[in-house]
Amino acid sequence: MTGTDSARPLDGVRVLDCTQMLSGPFATQLLADLGAEVVKVERPEIGDITRAVGPTVGDSDVSSYFASLNRGKRSVELDLSTPAGAAAFERLAADADVVVENYRPGTMAEWGLGYDDLREGNDDLVYCSISGFLEGPNRDLAAFDMVVQALSGSMSVTGQADGSPARPGIPIGDICAGMYAALSVVTALSVRDQHGGQHVEVPMFEGLVSWLTERAGRTLATGDPYPRMGTAHPSLAPYRAFETADGWFAVAVGSEGTWASFCDAIDRPDLADDPRFETNADRVEHREELTAELEPLFAGQSAEAWFDLFCEHGVPGAPVRDTVEVFEDPQLRESDVTTDLSLGGTDMPLVQFPARFSGLSTGTNRVPPRLGEHTREVLDDDALDAVERDGG
Repeated sequence: MTGTDSARPLDGVRVLDCTQMLSGPFATQLLADLGAEVVKVERPEIGDITRAVGPTVGDSDVSSYFASLNRGKRSVELDLSTPAGAAAFERLAADADVVVENYRPGTMAEWGLGYDDLREGNDDLVYCSISGFLEGPNRDLAAFDMVVQALSGSMSVTGQADGSPARPGIPIGDICAGMYAALSVVTALSVRDQHGGQHVEVPMFEGLVSWLTERAGRTLATGDPYPRMGTAHPSLAPYRAFETADGWFAVAVGSEGTWASFCDAIDRPDLADDPRFETNADRVEHREELTAELEPLFAGQSAEAWFDLFCEHGVPGAPVRDTVEVFEDPQLRESDVTTDLSLGGTDMPLVQFPARFSGLSTGTNRVPPRLGEHTREVLDDDALDAVERDGG
């Protein structure tokens, strides 16, 4: 169950979050949801770039982008490129468990804050660096999500068969790296007693290529690029979205038993007896003919009507929800994975760490921090005096 009433998996773990934009903040948000104390280290007066990426939430001055990735964190203003700022950070790192950063490779080391620098004062430190690429010819390439998606193959398999490549609607390059970063940090913490601290390097590109999974398997087996097919599947049919009377409905027939149930649900037993559609291989071979049979059928009813029929017959399928509708879905509300946050008079039921632990709690209902809100709480007096004196 989500909440903060019971122990959380990472209670007592302190994370210094030197990240901005999406990949790093997503990783540290996961760690915060698991109970870690996350101290977000931000540039004075500017902070995370996403603080300025609109729209803002309600009548607050908090951007929706920033709010979605920084719940429950504490914010400290430090200019790490200055001697005073670097010294203050080094003192924080001496008592921290984890540092997560996503600067250009080598930047933290240039400031004297790389893994080798900080481990001198903390042998047990887990130091996670998120970058676009591991060592190789693209190591220093600007690693925006769009660039990584283009290079990784994910854009090539997304879009309509007769259309141009498309960027997936979710920034999967950033999110992939954030997921691997959180997993790597938790793994390193779990073996720290045996192996000490670790420097973990998490790449966006190589991580996203790993997500090709069976797409990669098909390519390596056949020698052909994986086809771009919109919502359709190259090896299954019917497996795609159909337009209904009021929206789109996704159908996922993955076995012969499901095909029989599907034909019952749509009241077309003749399709089950049609030799063109007898087996999945037949249906894939005669995909266009099958689509021609099904398109006018689905257009005759609403998406919700089809959903009711599919649920009744146990057939996999669902309406294609938009991002307004999904937050109105009773499933999301009743599964108790969303926050009770309100910003600027606007409810923000963001999904917290969605996995369940039988004896542990996850999630946080603390709002995102104001820039520098916790600087005086987190820095000791000497560090604070030096930073304020030197403008760091």
